[in-house]
Amino acid sequence: MVTSAVKVLKRIVGDRWEIIVVDDGSTDKTASITNSMSKKDSRIRLVSHPCNLGFGKAVRTGIEESVMEWIFYTDCDGQFDLEELDLVWERRNEADIVSAYRHKRKDPGMRLGYSLLWNTLTLMLFLRGFKDVDSSFKLFRASIFRYVKPLSTCGVIDFEILTLARDLGYRVVQIPVSHFERRAGTVSFETSRSGFFAFVRFGAIYEMFQQIIAFRIRSWKGITR
Repeated sequence: MVTSAVKVLKRIVGDRWEIIVVDDGSTDKTASITNSMSKKDSRIRLVSHPCNLGFGKAVRTGIEESVMEWIFYTDCDGQFDLEELDLVWERRNEADIVSAYRHKRKDPGMRLGYSLLWNTLTLMLFLRGFKDVDSSFKLFRASIFRYVKPLSTCGVIDFEILTLARDLGYRVVQIPVSHFERRAGTVSFETSRSGFFAFVRFGAIYEMFQQIIAFRIRSWKGITR
């Protein structure tokens, strides 16, 4: 993913870029591999959490560490084609956030089912939503984070940022991008998967439900940061 990102960034923006790899307390070789790449190119940086703090906190850390005018973030599981970063980059003058949605999403049926439930829940709670709220392929104008201050530590982070930005008058453009099957690993609320079926971590689902309700209450009270 990093090698692909370097190739695309050089083509799109030239030499002024950075890549921040957020290691959220992983037990694999993320840190050592990233450090070896950083020694060859200091624009590739590792930021590590001492333990697993959650997806939302990882996104927030990456945003806080960035020094560029635009911030793009994506997962490192290979389900997106970084060559399509062109598609969001060329729309940046029209928006403050370019949020991609997955065209012909390549996830198992059960995952599609509870994703539909999640998107429906956000729509019901806030009476308006987005096409694909948790798609991890987004470009942000960095200046919005002077005012958009998300608090979520789990997958609610995507919806929280988009909603806060929209409510503060920032422009959000949504565009389709390609999506591919997951080659390895599992999502945060699954322990294992076999075809259509998966063993679900109810604690993670409860955490998301708890944090989306907390965000709804903050919104009712007019607390945006």
